[in-house]
Amino acid sequence: MKTFLVLVLSVTAIFMWQRNAERDAAVENKTPVEKTVAAPATPRPVYEHDWAKHSLDRAHAVADQVRETRRSNEQP
Repeated sequence: MKTFLVLVLSVTAIFMWQRNAERDAAVENKTPVEKTVAAPATPRPVYEHDWAKHSLDRAHAVADQVRETRRSNEQP
């Protein structure tokens, strides 16, 4: 039982030590980011929380486009 306890505590200590070392390295490696203003060349990306809204907006846009195409084909 003592061996198991020592093993668990050792593994936990190594895990915590490694996690803190990785966190410190990430903080040290951060480089300052220059702020630039540029017009996006592509449409904005779909964010994980906006995917449903984006899908509905796209479906409405396509439906409107089809409606306009049909309307223009009917008129001589």
